Amino acid sequence: MKTVKVKLQIIVVVVVLMVAISGVAKSYFTDTAVSKSNRVTTAEFDIAISKDGKRFYNELKLFELSNMLPGENRNVTFLVKNRGTVTMNRLTLTLNVRNYEVKMSPAEKAVDSTPERGELGKWLVLKTISVNGRTVPVNKTLDDLNGKMVSLPVKLKPGEKAEVRMTFELPAKAGNECQTDGIDVTLRLDASQ
Repeated sequence: MKTVKVKLQIIVVVVVLMVAISGVAKSYFTDTAVSKSNRVTTAEFDIAISKDGKRFYNELKLFELSNMLPGENRNVTFLVKNRGTVTMNRLTLTLNVRNYEVKMSPAEKAVDSTPERGELGKWLVLKTISVNGRTVPVNKTLDDLNGKMVSLPVKLKPGEKAEVRMTFELPAKAGNECQTDGIDVTLRLDASQ
């Protein structure tokens, strides 16, 4: 009977050990990794203009050409800067023009049939645009260019500047119909990635 009791105790111990071992066999390691505050931001795309390269602006009057004479050329120079964080692969210039009469001189009255509207845009020619020394021939009147884009030969990396030089010409054959006329020119520079 003692051996039966010992065997029973052994069986109970074995069963308890088996239950204990089976519980351990079912457990497993665990771990967790967390990534917080992940962010996505966008780049800045910013073009600006300057007369002298010291300060750059989004809007700035760049030039005023007065008292032009037939046969005369005038140059306008300004700078463009990429103030953003992305390379500008394309830069275009659009001229928007508005002709007006400053006053009607007696010489102009004799040949001008439109005293309410100036004719300077029919005569004033944008000869060339140079960007950092690379010249693009244009040779069109401002009326012909009105609202049209001209591609500029430049790519600007972040922080880079480009010098733009425009050459205007009032041809020698310009007559009295554009005498004492004026033209407002709005330059619009558009950059794209």
